Amino acid sequence: MKPTPSFFSLLSLPNNLSHSAPISSMAQTPISVDPNPPQDPPSCLDSPPRDLNGESHADRAWAYWTKMGRPRFLVAPMVDNSELPFRLLCRKYGAEAAYTPMLHSRIFTETEKYRKEEFTTCEEDRPLFVQFCAHDPDVLLEAARKVEPYCDYVDINLGCPQRIARRGYYGAFLMDNLPLVKSLVEKLALNLQVPVSCKIRLFPNLEDTLKYARMLEEAGCSLLAVHGRTRDEKDGKKFRADWKAIKAVKDAVKIPVLANGNVRHMDDVKDCLKETGVEGVLSAETLLENPAVFAGFRTAEWVSESEGGNIDGKLDQADLLVEYLKLCEKYPVPWRMIRSHVHKLLGNWFSIQPHLREELNKQSILTFEFLYDMVDRLRATGTRIPLYLKDTQSEHTANSCTD
Repeated sequence: MKPTPSFFSLLSLPNNLSHSAPISSMAQTPISVDPNPPQDPPSCLDSPPRDLNGESHADRAWAYWTKMGRPRFLVAPMVDNSELPFRLLCRKYGAEAAYTPMLHSRIFTETEKYRKEEFTTCEEDRPLFVQFCAHDPDVLLEAARKVEPYCDYVDINLGCPQRIARRGYYGAFLMDNLPLVKSLVEKLALNLQVPVSCKIRLFPNLEDTLKYARMLEEAGCSLLAVHGRTRDEKDGKKFRADWKAIKAVKDAVKIPVLANGNVRHMDDVKDCLKETGVEGVLSAETLLENPAVFAGFRTAEWVSESEGGNIDGKLDQADLLVEYLKLCEKYPVPWRMIRSHVHKLLGNWFSIQPHLREELNKQSILTFEFLYDMVDRLRATGTRIPLYLKDTQSEHTANSCTD
């Protein structure tokens, strides 16, 4: 018998967790996980008896998604890269929801230090998907119960194609064991007070992908994010994401669907939404270089692809890095994450001033003082690579001339 998820109630949201009204101020300290949460932790939704109004699983999934504000622009889960300060930076520049980095369910349940370092959040960090990798339903549920008071979806990583996922037996390598995948989804759907979502990759055969998506929906998945590449297509620059396959998944299921792949700027976002019919679009690699992509900014690399004129957006990656560092001072994260973002944001700048990159690489221990000074010295060289915006005035003029 198909399981009925236990989380759904759309009668009301508590005032302090409403997503329909903006939160005026950010929490002064990050929220960390209670190592001993109550057996039945508080939910962001009330939880009356199942099927109170005879609604279908899909009806409840859509009602919940609508209650979340139907976010269209989302920060994808990125190991060591979609941590709290970076999520907040992306939200400032147009992201409407975000995923945490993938968390290892077993380590999360066993190690308090891992929980405190790898998962932090705050009031402004909503809607939020907390993503876990797992191959044991009971361990996954134990991990999920520790975070469900602080998130809107618990997400299962079914798409990681990397070697470490093969060794750990999780992510896309669970595609070879669909009964196990089904048991993971059912375990969460039957026992959590927040919905379960899944992030998947494509099978080489489209029909297998559609069967997979339907199975996840029947098991209790309430939202599906589809990366439009197969497990073997790891190189996003070499393999284009298959939007037609994502559209086929969207048409095959009744729950909300998100798309992941081929997003370099907002024109891609709009094209993806139009061609696939999905509810929202995830961005990963592009956001690492340009966290303001959802606000319409694009790097010089993609200016030539934009129709009409482009203007200096009066924002650059060094500006974004300084904003990120300030968030890190407020919401501390491991230095390895900060170092990674510095390299991603200033990669093009370092190619012009490689001696500054060499100085960065020599620092076995980083400090904020060193990083702020490095930005100042980079700017003192006269180096600046702006982010661009569409020149709406010139676009309007061009359109007028063709009428």
